[in-house]
Amino acid sequence: MSNTEKLIRKTENHFNYPINRAIISGRILADLNDSPKVFSTKENFIHACLAYTDPKHEQIVKELKESIQTILADVKSNELFEVTNAYKHVSTKDLIEVLNAISEKHYFSGGNFENGLDELMLKIAEVESYDSVLDPTSGYKGAWLKLLKENSEQKITIQEIEKEFIALAYLNAKVTGANNFEIYQGDVLADPKYVVDGKLELFDKVITFPPISMKLNKEAMDKNKFNRFRFGKVGMRADYAFISNAIASLKDKGKAVIAVADGPLFQSGSTGKIRQNLISDDLIEAVISLPDHMFITAGVPINLLVINKDKHNFKRKIQFINGNQTNWFKHDRFVNALTSTGINEITKIYNEKIEKDGISTIINNDDYKDTLNVKKYILPTEITIDDQQYHINKENLQKGNRVSLDQLVEIKRGFNVTQRNETAAGKYLAIKVVDINDKKINRDKLSHINIPTNPSRYLLKKNDLLLSTRGTLGKVAMINEDNTNMVASANLVALRAISDNINMKWLMYYLSSPMGKFEISQATSGTAISTISPSDLRNIQIPVISKADQDQAVEQFEQNKIKLDQRLKELQKQYLENEDKLYDSWQMNQILTK
Repeated sequence: MSNTEKLIRKTENHFNYPINRAIISGRILADLNDSPKVFSTKENFIHACLAYTDPKHEQIVKELKESIQTILADVKSNELFEVTNAYKHVSTKDLIEVLNAISEKHYFSGGNFENGLDELMLKIAEVESYDSVLDPTSGYKGAWLKLLKENSEQKITIQEIEKEFIALAYLNAKVTGANNFEIYQGDVLADPKYVVDGKLELFDKVITFPPISMKLNKEAMDKNKFNRFRFGKVGMRADYAFISNAIASLKDKGKAVIAVADGPLFQSGSTGKIRQNLISDDLIEAVISLPDHMFITAGVPINLLVINKDKHNFKRKIQFINGNQTNWFKHDRFVNALTSTGINEITKIYNEKIEKDGISTIINNDDYKDTLNVKKYILPTEITIDDQQYHINKENLQKGNRVSLDQLVEIKRGFNVTQRNETAAGKYLAIKVVDINDKKINRDKLSHINIPTNPSRYLLKKNDLLLSTRGTLGKVAMINEDNTNMVASANLVALRAISDNINMKWLMYYLSSPMGKFEISQATSGTAISTISPSDLRNIQIPVISKADQDQAVEQFEQNKIKLDQRLKELQKQYLENEDKLYDSWQMNQILTK
């Protein structure tokens, strides 16, 4: 155990977090003011804290000192000295690490661990010593702090909405010896503070990890200060508001590296229109996908969205990199962390614009497919389906004669079943994902519902195929009855033939096969819950086989299956009889009777 870890444990044993934070923050302020490290009275300690000044950040320092004074008001002198004496031989740099560690435990339920993301973002941003850098959602540490530790003269501006984080961020920055930095408190979407002469200050680089799927502050959008949200109407979530703000904060040749979840990369509607506008303006240089669980507080996969206003000879192109590769990350306690190999390999592939099967590809903007989801453009070289690993022959896959699913079937959405619709006297039966197992529908478990709107649009017909598109993906079943009163729930779609060239039972077997499951896995998007969007489902590829060959394949398969099932049943009977002979040797049937 390191001295810092010992000090953290010792600190936590004395007081609760607010008091420990106040004491350490006070000692750091005293150190920054070159005050003595040993204090004879509680008043001396408070006075040393209050003596610190910083005219440039007067309000932040004022609030920090007031907080320290208020929290320590009821702490007894002897108890205070017990803690401050433990710190008298500890350097200011070690003290800030202790403060960060206990803050992480307090705010993030066990702490956030070094995952390599900050280092990768800095390398991708290619920050030069003379660059001005902005983080508009800074937290109290991050890539901006790592940059300051490496170069205390770096021109850095940060803004953070949480007042408690502002004080920690300020102390972190000051301990590095940095003076060429600005720190602001407030909601950056509603009120960006980095304003000069009435205009938004612009930066060479923006490096930020905004809150994931945060609910949008509509007032901020309505105000739209400095015309930052010009790429389109932002939906209910703020992801593209943060992205738009980052772009608006860049100089003409600036670059932004923004950490985002999967959702902003594939969601449709207004989000999709904003993405298209970013493509049209040729602002997106790269998308780098990373593993999930890189943070204790967020299990969703993370991506780096690279915005570049000066793409040089890479104009009208986008690079996609799959960073989820063996040896590129390791599982460290509760999280996945990038290894040095992973960081270096991703950086090299990005800088040199390398293309490599299963890892990296480059497309022209004209080949954009309404999504920036990396796996829509990078085919893996291997895939595991039902615990079986398969090698993917990309050449054969691409030259095969196939058509998109929507050329064969109509895709009908299910009905959104709620508790309000469910009733024992309901006229209709709702099929949910849990009601489907082994390509069969469990009729006994179906919920009775009423449908207040026109039910005909949801009623299922014979030979309709059901496919789950949310949560447990790829479950399939067929409707075998005429004139049903059944409907699919919202997490299912119904596939109804629109072509005479498709045997729906053959399609069911295809979609439940390893090949079909591979197609479905490639169409899958999602963060916490896996989903297949309608556009991606329509584009699932189906082999072109004559209807006669489909019919023959299904008939032959089912006839053989009947014979094999009977043989299996006989073998199972023989297997049990063989076991019974063994059990009879100790007369088990006289004690346990089936």
